Amino acid sequence: MAGESKFTLQVDGAVQKPVKWGYESLESIPAEYQVEDVSQYVAGMAGSGVQVKALLNAAIPLAASDHVTFHSQDGKFAASVALDEITERGILIYKRDGAPLPEAKGGPVRLAIPQGEDECSNVKSVIRIEVTAGKGVDTTYDPFHDIPEIHGHAHDGHSHNHSHDHDHGHDHGHSH
Repeated sequence: MAGESKFTLQVDGAVQKPVKWGYESLESIPAEYQVEDVSQYVAGMAGSGVQVKALLNAAIPLAASDHVTFHSQDGKFAASVALDEITERGILIYKRDGAPLPEAKGGPVRLAIPQGEDECSNVKSVIRIEVTAGKGVDTTYDPFHDIPEIHGHAHDGHSHNHSHDHDHGHDHGHSH
């Protein structure tokens, strides 16, 4: 649908130059930052994206910055990730099959962190990227996170590496 490409992704916070991105401007980011097939890096995810570092480089994080917070469109979900980790690994999926990423798949923009510390940080419907000095808002650690009946799986401690697709973005259900 034509309306799906009409979104604005904002990068702001502790940066020298806040930047806004739309579908076409994400497509215009140089090929060296584009990721044609995200599934090569993140099992269970499909689509094309752009490396987060391209957007951060354009905004120029301040020297004191050490975290990046990804906010969902509905305001219910946010994940704060270390700046070093997100710069090294983060991918923003914004298209699938040559068209804008549909909301049903986490669009307009979905965060993916290959081999990330916590796959719950793969936030759907990202509309704002906030650079912060210190950890920002983070809803990925909820009180029911380690109850398998609610979350769908158990975690052993905080260091876990599983390859399922969390459904953070519209409701609190998870798709596995």
